[in-house]
Amino acid sequence: MGALLFSPSAQSQSEVDSALRLFLGPDSNTFAFDLDKARPQPSNHRFHEDSVRDLNKIQLQKLAAVKLILRLHQRETVYAVRAYEAPQAFVGTQFGAVLLISTVALRLLEAEELQALVAHEIGHEYVWREFQDAARRRDNRRLRELELFCDGVAILTLRRAGVDPVRLLTGVEKLTDFNVLRKKTPPYRNDHPSLGERKKFAEALMKWAENGSSSPSNER
Repeated sequence: MGALLFSPSAQSQSEVDSALRLFLGPDSNTFAFDLDKARPQPSNHRFHEDSVRDLNKIQLQKLAAVKLILRLHQRETVYAVRAYEAPQAFVGTQFGAVLLISTVALRLLEAEELQALVAHEIGHEYVWREFQDAARRRDNRRLRELELFCDGVAILTLRRAGVDPVRLLTGVEKLTDFNVLRKKTPPYRNDHPSLGERKKFAEALMKWAENGSSSPSNER
C-alpha cells in the first residue's frame, strides 16, 4: 500500500485518485480489493465485557445493529463495545479491541449511520502501521489518503450488509456539524479529507464496486 501511495505517479495525482488506486487491479480498470483476503489478524488485546449500562431502548437497538458490522469483519468476539458520557460526538476504537461510542453520537446517529462509522473505524486496522508512520512524520497528505481508504472499507462493508453507503457521509456530516457547533473540534482538520473529497471518493468507489469483482452477490 505504501508503494502505491508514494510512487511518483501517485504523488502527482489528487488525494482522492491516490486513495482509489488502493482498490484497483494492476491495469487500473478493474476492482481488485478483497475485504476478507486483506483483513489483518485481530489485536491480541482483549476487553471482553461490554459497557452499555443506563441506555434507553433506542440506543440499545442502535448498538445491536453495530454487531452486524463486527460480525462481518470477524470482530464480534474481539471488540468490547463501550458507550460513555462525553460532550463530544465520537465514534472510535482503542487497541483494535475496544469500540468507543459517546452517548451524544448514539443520540445523533441513526442505526445505519452508526454502522457506517464503525465500519470506517474497523478500516483503520487494515492500515494501522501506515497511520502510525504518517502521524509520526506529520504527513497530513498521507493521513488524508488513509482516511479515504478507511471510507472505502466502510463502503464495501455497508454494501455487504445491505446498507446504503451514503449513510457514511450523512453520519460524518452529523458528527462534524455537532462538534463544530459545540466548539469541540475545529471546522477543518489538516489530517482529514473534506466532506467534498469524501463524497467524490465514495461516488467513484461505489461505481467501480458495482462494475467490478466486489458486487454484493460476490461479497456474501
